[in-house]
Amino acid sequence: MLTDPAICGRGSYFCSRFESTGKAARLKLNLPMSASMTMTNRYSGRVSRMHIAAMIQFAIGAIVMIAASLTGPVPAIAQTSDANSPSSSSNSQSQTSAPTEGTKEQVGRPKVITERSLFFPDLAHSRLPLTAGEKFHLAIANSTSPAAFLGSGFSAGMGQAADSPAGYGQGAHGYGKRYGASMANRASSSLIGTYFLSSTLHDDPRYFVMGDGSLKQSVKYALRRVVIVRKDDGGEAFNWPGIIAPLAAAGLANTYMPDAQRTAGYTFRNYGLAIAAYAGVNLLKEYWPTITRKILVPIGIAHDSDEP
Repeated sequence: MLTDPAICGRGSYFCSRFESTGKAARLKLNLPMSASMTMTNRYSGRVSRMHIAAMIQFAIGAIVMIAASLTGPVPAIAQTSDANSPSSSSNSQSQTSAPTEGTKEQVGRPKVITERSLFFPDLAHSRLPLTAGEKFHLAIANSTSPAAFLGSGFSAGMGQAADSPAGYGQGAHGYGKRYGASMANRASSSLIGTYFLSSTLHDDPRYFVMGDGSLKQSVKYALRRVVIVRKDDGGEAFNWPGIIAPLAAAGLANTYMPDAQRTAGYTFRNYGLAIAAYAGVNLLKEYWPTITRKILVPIGIAHDSDEP
């Protein structure tokens, strides 16, 4: 800082105070500015990573919908429920009618698949209601299914790319933490929703596919099943297990998440992502019988139940 020697004499008290005050002011101005720039850079970097993750999720959802539209309507490898089955006289009339008319009559009716799915154990393959013990075994099967392992691996990979949560770090160590956290979240959500709440409220936690219809009808049905659940007696009710369980699991995740992510905002962010993933997985389940028969069976990964 420059001073005028004509005004400030040697050893002047006021000049020394002025110089020291100027230096202090400069330090006070510089330090917050650099700190704010650092905070801005970090915040913008975090926002950009979150935007990347959101774009990835949107792209995956679009790919699933495009793949579903390419597969076309699901052929009748599933059976309609007894409650929705027509009488014997109507069956004889439908057999004499055109095939297209029979197809229209079956659109939108919930069905059960003919064989238990290993990838999605909660796909209904029986019309009988589940006992509390069977719901517990279903929760364990959902938590240890191939869909759970692959889904957790994919979720951990997206978190690794977006560096979220940042407290887990990068590398194999950070990926392992994200993978374990995702598996724990799935297990807690399944135990709370599929077993505890479903047993208490007498809800059926299985997914009954519609199995036919257009892409628009399948999307509508998959979204409806997020908020509507089938009861043990065959009726319908609000899906309290499917809505409460992800929120409870997101709250329990605060016990093992990094300190910076133990906030209400981050908890509800994870809850929103879980509900969105719930809807996307429902749509995938709608077309899973077709994917199994047209893709997995030809390459030898699955077995066609219609063949010996």
